[in-house]
Amino acid sequence: MDKKVEYLIVGQGLAGTFLAFELLKQNKQIVVVDQGHENSSSMVAAGIINPLVLKRLTLTWRADEFLNYNSTFYSELEAFLGGKYHFKTPIVKLIASKEEEEFWVHRFYKADLEKYIEKEIEQAADTLKLAQKFNVGKVKQTSWVNISKLLLDFRAYLKKEGILIEENFDYKSIKNQGQYKSIAFEKLVFCEGAMAINNPFFNYLPFSLNKGQLLTIKSEELAFDYILKKKVFILPIGNRNYKVGATYSWKWQDEKPEEEQSKLLQSQLNEMLDVPYKKVKLEAGIRPAVKDRRPLVGAHELHKNYYLFNGMGSRGCFMAPLLANELVQNIEEGKQLHPEVLLSRFQKK
Repeated sequence: MDKKVEYLIVGQGLAGTFLAFELLKQNKQIVVVDQGHENSSSMVAAGIINPLVLKRLTLTWRADEFLNYNSTFYSELEAFLGGKYHFKTPIVKLIASKEEEEFWVHRFYKADLEKYIEKEIEQAADTLKLAQKFNVGKVKQTSWVNISKLLLDFRAYLKKEGILIEENFDYKSIKNQGQYKSIAFEKLVFCEGAMAINNPFFNYLPFSLNKGQLLTIKSEELAFDYILKKKVFILPIGNRNYKVGATYSWKWQDEKPEEEQSKLLQSQLNEMLDVPYKKVKLEAGIRPAVKDRRPLVGAHELHKNYYLFNGMGSRGCFMAPLLANELVQNIEEGKQLHPEVLLSRFQKK
């Protein structure tokens, strides 16, 4: 492939896909380099979008801004690819005690959460087949994204257009800061997820990678169309299949699923529901989290045409669309990035 492009994007997980889409909307010339890692966190993740930290009933960082942008972004992406990926689905939280009920109502008023939760707590429906007596509280403005289908469909588009190179990126093949092998580029954007720890240009950044595991089950006796949440979430994905997760392991050896974590997820599932089910599969992925729980977005200190778009952790579907737009505006128009995503907060000494 002999090309001259405005943007060379490394990685086609959520970050790389959303950034590529933003650039294509602006008629930019791009090429994406990605080998296609089946166990990347993007391919494994459940894709739940939730503006609240449910344990404390607090709004997440920039919640309103992300929600407002996502409402049009996913519609545009679906129209572009001709598929359905984004599903508006409420979260129903199981509430087990009087104290939890009082805290729910307290936060409704104290934190002005009328937009995000229903004030009234209801008795759980008998059809849920719960393992114990629960009441339920409903969370609004939540949804989920079929990430694996979205990424595969976008990959097919890149292939069709001849703008995907399927290989591991070779940092040593960069020449004169503006050429990768036979491709001349103006800007180089790294969207590598957990693989960024091997990037020689940004390896000083304090990634705090964690391993997440997700169980898929099938049960003919379950039939609900919302996301059920207690210690774990139970997400209906169609055909009586449900995703159950997710785990967070800060110490891990490899990307392989661990049977011990499957047992943990099943134990937590059994505390919620009393139904027979069949284990379909266990998946694992490494999340590109950062120590201060904020993304990493912006230009390299010395190589000004090298950029990083990473560090979304477990909220990539929620944050990445708007952050991709803001990075493009920063590069093309000089608009300032949000101060909390700047790489300078960890600038290499």
